[in-house]
Amino acid sequence: MPIHYLNGRRLKHGMIAGAESVILRKEYLNKINVFPVADGDTGTNMALTLKAVVDALYECDDSTIDAVVCCAADAALVGSRGNSGTILAQFYQGLYEGLSGKERASAKDFANALIRAKEYAYEAMMNPVEGTILTVIRDWTHAVHELSNKTADFKHLFLESYNAAKHALAKTPELLKVNGEAVLKKAGVVDSGAQGFVDMVEGVMKFISEGNLKEVFDKRKRFAVEEAQGEGAQIEANSNAITFQFCTEFVLENSASFDKKALRKELLNYGDSLIIGGSSTKTKVHIHTNEPQTIFDIAARYGILQKTKFEDMKAQHENAFGKKPIGILTDSTCDLPDEYLEANDITLVPLSLRFGDEEFLDRVTLSPAEFYHRLQDAKDLPRTSQPSTAQFKQAFDDMLRRYDNVIAIMLSSSVSGTYQNAKLSSKFFKERNIVVIDSRIASMGLGFLVREAVEMRNRGESVEAITTRLNYLKTKIKAFLSLQTIDNLVRGGRLSKSKGFVAKLLHINPVLTFDEHGKVVQCGKGFGEKGALNKAIELAINYVKGKSTAKVAIVYSDNRALADEAKSKILTALPNLSVELAQISPVLGVYGGKGCVAMIALAE
Repeated sequence: MPIHYLNGRRLKHGMIAGAESVILRKEYLNKINVFPVADGDTGTNMALTLKAVVDALYECDDSTIDAVVCCAADAALVGSRGNSGTILAQFYQGLYEGLSGKERASAKDFANALIRAKEYAYEAMMNPVEGTILTVIRDWTHAVHELSNKTADFKHLFLESYNAAKHALAKTPELLKVNGEAVLKKAGVVDSGAQGFVDMVEGVMKFISEGNLKEVFDKRKRFAVEEAQGEGAQIEANSNAITFQFCTEFVLENSASFDKKALRKELLNYGDSLIIGGSSTKTKVHIHTNEPQTIFDIAARYGILQKTKFEDMKAQHENAFGKKPIGILTDSTCDLPDEYLEANDITLVPLSLRFGDEEFLDRVTLSPAEFYHRLQDAKDLPRTSQPSTAQFKQAFDDMLRRYDNVIAIMLSSSVSGTYQNAKLSSKFFKERNIVVIDSRIASMGLGFLVREAVEMRNRGESVEAITTRLNYLKTKIKAFLSLQTIDNLVRGGRLSKSKGFVAKLLHINPVLTFDEHGKVVQCGKGFGEKGALNKAIELAINYVKGKSTAKVAIVYSDNRALADEAKSKILTALPNLSVELAQISPVLGVYGGKGCVAMIALAE
């Protein structure tokens, strides 16, 4: 029986069928990923983008075409990942514009909307490249448009246009050239993003032809790995060929004076593969750059920054050619330097904090300098929150493409839900080895554990040996926190107002530590401006004195001079002791406040 119109329900189910077709093929798409960077994640990025669309569509009112396509477009914009995912999001934005306001659509209506969707996809690209997903989008939409002049039957429309999409896909190895070289042809593959789009069209076609969603709605199959058919890309690892290292993305809630052209002009100075798209209220940006923080700083001038991320494409490229035994993950309260984390391929999952309506990712979109500047003028203490289970699930999924095992070392479970969310997320990977460790501490206490894990991994030791060692070592680490002000503890609810009033009246500042359960408790107190600092120094010296193996990290919030003073006093007492300095992350600074200095001591 012919289908002469699409209503909301048909379109919704067709979109889900197309998305699931891509999701089930994500590993194969990763396997043939060559352009623009051979980092083995195109399938994952397309799958995650379309998963966001599917999740939204399951909850969507399907009474009209308008409602369904609006829902899909919004979800794709916010959930898009990577180059191909961002292009897909723009395709959906154009489709929404073309079908906006309609209760149902004829073949002609649908064909016209697809032409607008194709235009949106091309307009988002600064330099559209043929032989990619764009080529398939163009040829398929044009085929649909031409066929709509001959038939009103959607079954015939999709069946015939699918053949045009496959023909366009077959041309990609000849069309796509980088510096005159046919890189796809050399690697023996078609374009990964283009293949994903053809898979999506195929899924829609099968649903329109068969009308059977039994398998589509089997959520247990979502993200199942289909056996990858065909050879992967024949390409050698060469990360030095990657000019811009970080795949950087963000969503922007546009300001009243938002200027897309001005934003594009600024960003072009800092990278390539720039894609800018979105709606009248939100903008999604994808760019390859060496300066992700600069990109985020620029974007913040054009609206409210949301959904930020950046990924190291050099590491992804190298890891795409063979797994390594053990990957290490920690959270953003681990105050090891960025250079160390990058050099040792440590994955960092950021906590977040919010000033009013503005949300920031700890250590990613908010520097300590900006944080303390904002904190000084803030009427209310910023709210902090742990990474979601979805964030951890994605981090584990990314890492397990590169490593056989993952060791995750987390902030104390007694002060944050970070550990619990990581533990919950690890259960999604029952057949994979993910070990989640509760450090029972924070800051450079985490840092000591991460360094130990790196050293043991580099020596070739097993996951079991590393886990045993870390669970022992965390019992040998102590923190002694001196606070110059208790205002943030009171404002954040960690200290009652009555106790705070008495403490301020008597000029008493507490010295805090983590107990054996990782809970923050008082271990001393100081009187006067530097009383708490001197007491914390004394406690740290006494803890490490006489131990065969000992080291101290002094961490501070905004006052480096106090940390230098503490270092000088400790080295005067123990000249041969290893002492280092580090600045604490903004999330920890929320409660430590200005002038906070802590001695983190390891002694065996």
